Amino acid sequence: MCDSARCPQATHHQHHRPVWADHAERTKTFLGQLGKTRTTERARMQADHDRAVRVITSIDTATHTGTTEEKA
Repeated sequence: MCDSARCPQATHHQHHRPVWADHAERTKTFLGQLGKTRTTERARMQADHDRAVRVITSIDTATHTGTTEEKA
């Protein structure tokens, strides 16, 4: 997955969104399955999930046209 946190030349586009969304959902699922004593793994996975959510938000913001039209 392209990741600007790891590569300064990486870019995120709308066609990357499904991969990032799937990654965020899977990470969220694994977080829910971790036991309370797995604090180190939980912290690592939470950071990974947060990063995926930030990328998704960035993609959504970049592809949003800034105009909203109400349908009659």
